Amino acid sequence: MASFSLTRREWFAASGTLISMAHASGTRAQIPGPQGRNFEDLLTRASKEEEVVFYTEARNEEARVLSRLWKAKYPGITLTIVGKKSPELATQLETERAAGLFAVDLININQPGLAQFWKNKGYYEPYKVAAFDLLRPDYADEAGAFYTSGIYLLPCAYNTRAFPNGQGLPDSLQDFLDPKWRGKLVLAHPRTAGNVRTFFLGHLGSGKIDWTWIAGLARQDVLFVRGHVDAIRIIASGERIITPTTSTFNVLAARGNHQAIDIHTLKEGTILAEQHIGILERAPHPNSAKLLLELLTSREGQETIAAGGQYCPVTTDARPSADLPRLADLNPIRVDAPAGTESAEREFVQRFDQVFGRS
Repeated sequence: MASFSLTRREWFAASGTLISMAHASGTRAQIPGPQGRNFEDLLTRASKEEEVVFYTEARNEEARVLSRLWKAKYPGITLTIVGKKSPELATQLETERAAGLFAVDLININQPGLAQFWKNKGYYEPYKVAAFDLLRPDYADEAGAFYTSGIYLLPCAYNTRAFPNGQGLPDSLQDFLDPKWRGKLVLAHPRTAGNVRTFFLGHLGSGKIDWTWIAGLARQDVLFVRGHVDAIRIIASGERIITPTTSTFNVLAARGNHQAIDIHTLKEGTILAEQHIGILERAPHPNSAKLLLELLTSREGQETIAAGGQYCPVTTDARPSADLPRLADLNPIRVDAPAGTESAEREFVQRFDQVFGRS
C-alpha cells in the first residue's frame, strides 16, 4: 500500500467502477442466524472495522437491494460495492494482487472454475457460514473457501413480435446454422461476457457442440456486443431477433418492463450459471467480510437479494420468487469447472476470435 499515491477510494474511482455507499450512524443490530445463532461477537469486531468492500458482477438492481438491506441491518458499517463484469473484475483483482494492493474483502464472479483456480492459488480465506450445511454439497466449497450465492440460466432469447406464440424458433443448437438465421443473430462476446464463455465451454465440454459448429456460426453474420444488456436491447428493438444464449435475469427484467422478448429452451437443455463468492486472503476488513457473507447466505439475504436480482436462491430454506420460471422447465445443465481454467478460457477466446476473423 505504501508505494501507491492513490487512496483506496481514489483507486476505485480511477478504475471506472460503480461505487454504491450505504453508511449511517446508528445502534448496532443483532445478526439473525439459523436456529437463533448469535453473532454478537462477530458484529462487535465488524463494527470496529467500519467498512466492507465488495467486488461483484451484480447488476445495479441487485446492488441497490443489497445496499438497502445492509443499511437497514448494519447502519454503522459502510458497504462499498464495486460492480463490473466478471472478466473485468478478475483482471482487476489479478492486477491489484500483482501490485501488492489488498483493497477488497469479498469478490463475486460468474465464471465456473475461476473460484477453484483462485482457491488453489491461495486467494481465499476459508470461512464456514451458519448456513454451510444448507448449501452443501452443491453450493459450498468443502473448506468454505467460496460459495454459490445465486443461480440463473443461459437460455436462448427471441423477439416476441418476430415469433408470435413462439412459432418458428430453433429447436436445437444445430438449427442456428441454418442459412435462414444469417444476419439475424446477436451475441454478447465471450471476451467481455463471462457467462457466454460458460455457455460455449459448457457445451464444448459436454460434446453438444464442437469447433465445426462454432465455425458454422461464424458464417451467420453474428452481431457481437459487449454484454447481455446490449443483446437484449437489440433483440427487443427488432434490430436482431434472436440469440443462442443470454441470462434469464436480464430477459425477465426486460419482459417485466413490457419489452418484446422472452426465453426459449433448446432440446440440449440450458446451461446453469452460478455466482461464486468468497472472502479474500488479507482482506482489509475480514470480520465485516464475514458479516456480509453471513447475510448473503442467510434465508433473508437469499430471498431478498435473489428476488431483486431475478436469481434462484441456493439455500434449502429460501423460497424462490413467484416470478421466476421453474428450473425443471428449462432443463438445467450444470457445468463442471474445467482444469486449468485461466489458460483454457484464454485459449478459447483467442481461438474463438480467430474463427470469427476478429483476431
